[in-house]
Amino acid sequence: MSLIDGHADDIPPSLKVVPTIYPTSPPLEEEIGRFWDVGPDFDAVEIRIEPPERPLALLEQLGPSPFERGGFPLIGFLATTYDKVSRYALERGAMIPRAREGR
Repeated sequence: MSLIDGHADDIPPSLKVVPTIYPTSPPLEEEIGRFWDVGPDFDAVEIRIEPPERPLALLEQLGPSPFERGGFPLIGFLATTYDKVSRYALERGAMIPRAREGR
């Protein structure tokens, strides 16, 4: 039997609808005008940006480069980029409380 014959047993698990305890959201088309609006509890959201406990831990998880040695130093480039992005995020994070006060 197939889906055309209407047998639910033939539906692969990845396509089955799973019941949820969460309410369904309205279609995006109905909400598009309010998409970027903040809710009443926005100011209660606490944002904490801290440096990672172990710098470059993410790169360590990636493991060694799959590319041949002697070419472009990809891991070094990624480490430098990771460090610069981290410093930028920390600097911007320190500005968030001041930006909220200035609203």
